[in-house]
Amino acid sequence: MNYTRDLVCSLLFCSISFSFSSEEKAKPGEVKIRYKMPSIVMMAHVDWPKDHNHWDTMAKFVTSNGFNVVEGGVEHLDICRKHGLMVRLGGDQATLDLAPKLKDDPAVFGYFISDRRRRDSFPAFANIAKIFEKADPNHPTIFINRANWNEFGDFTKQVNPMLLDFYHYHAMPRRHPERYYLYLLMFRDLGHKNGIPVMRCTSSSSPPAVLRHTIYSSLAYGVKAFHFWVPWIFAHAKDNEGNAVLKDGKLDMYITLPHLTEVAKEVKYMSPFLSNSRSIEIYHTDPLPISGGKSPKDNWCQLNGSNLLLGVFKENGGKDLLLITNKNTGQKQKATISFDLTVKGVAKMNKKTGQWSDLMINSVQEKRFSELEISPGDGELLKVIREIK
Repeated sequence: MNYTRDLVCSLLFCSISFSFSSEEKAKPGEVKIRYKMPSIVMMAHVDWPKDHNHWDTMAKFVTSNGFNVVEGGVEHLDICRKHGLMVRLGGDQATLDLAPKLKDDPAVFGYFISDRRRRDSFPAFANIAKIFEKADPNHPTIFINRANWNEFGDFTKQVNPMLLDFYHYHAMPRRHPERYYLYLLMFRDLGHKNGIPVMRCTSSSSPPAVLRHTIYSSLAYGVKAFHFWVPWIFAHAKDNEGNAVLKDGKLDMYITLPHLTEVAKEVKYMSPFLSNSRSIEIYHTDPLPISGGKSPKDNWCQLNGSNLLLGVFKENGGKDLLLITNKNTGQKQKATISFDLTVKGVAKMNKKTGQWSDLMINSVQEKRFSELEISPGDGELLKVIREIK
């Protein structure tokens, strides 16, 4: 297959592993972390009722369904702060004027500036990013890159953002699905190289198993945040004039994409572990995608099976995590994970409860392994106890 020169050159960005927090100074040869995501972010649009007395109910509804960031304005900060939500604000002059007062506000996620602009906009974006960062050095400006334009390397170099955001609707026709894992790798490496987290926008119209796979495979590549198009996820019944219609005296709320909120609830349980971890390695099993390779035979963990993806992470403090994804969105797959003698125990998270349970380690002819059955497009998070002398 032929790819543009930019696409091939971007592969030269090296994967740099780092093990320090945002408060620590970089050692020689390491990259300083410029911005750390506060959690694994799931962002949505909320249809706030006209009557502000119902905002409390709507905010509770959003958080109970796994989302932790909403698109909104400064008028939403108080109610969102109360419920542990963050707000993605706009990047207009009025918000910029308020930014110095918002720099320590935990309800601020960042400032949305623009979507899908070409190289000639990057110098202006660089200036905007500097202005906002001077006013509020704690929250990022957000520019959404279109992956298929292959200009994100220049964007990152010129704009120097605190957060690298992109979209690639790989499940849609004519959107270069063959580049899916290639783009995930390239954005991961750009994020590592610049000490910034990666956020991605993806299509919310994908079938449930495809959307589930999109989120879990992205997490396996170290993506820290998600937003969706279309973003309309939380809504309420209204009359012809847009006023809330109550049911038994209560706000009649509904979810447009219940299968998405089910995944969001699972990600919420994983967030404390994955948000405080760094991506170390990514391995695939056959059939291998562009840019994907198998785990080495001498590696401490090896993945066997068909159509599987393994993300290897290090938590702050040195603990090991494995995120295994079934890339087949049409059928379940059996995954076998082999371990060397440094591994003393493995636990699997129950995604519905957040609880950990020990996974059996089998021993056959000096080989040690665990087995999992993974549903179509699904992912499973494992915590590994190792003793390394």
